[in-house]
Amino acid sequence: MSNYIREIKVSRYEPYPADEPNSWAVGFTVILTNGRSFYVDTAVPFSEFQEQDTVTDEDVVAKAYEKLKDSINSQAEALGKKSPVVGKTFTPPTQSTQ
Repeated sequence: MSNYIREIKVSRYEPYPADEPNSWAVGFTVILTNGRSFYVDTAVPFSEFQEQDTVTDEDVVAKAYEKLKDSINSQAEALGKKSPVVGKTFTPPTQSTQ
């Protein structure tokens, strides 16, 4: 895992597509040490668990992470190198009149 990643939160977990589900949609919000964040998601087909009698939410989330980890790490590396000043609101100093 990239050194720039502070935490990864599960932001989406639902059957997909809604009308005839054949997978779970799993999304993660990745929060970086410089304050930036990004979102990634993927679909995990039900068929990937046909061999198992029971499937936990954690099983599905772990499978989604495995599918996305390379993308997560590369995005974290790119965004993590940016200065934390990028994206901050700048307020110019007021000039005093003399």
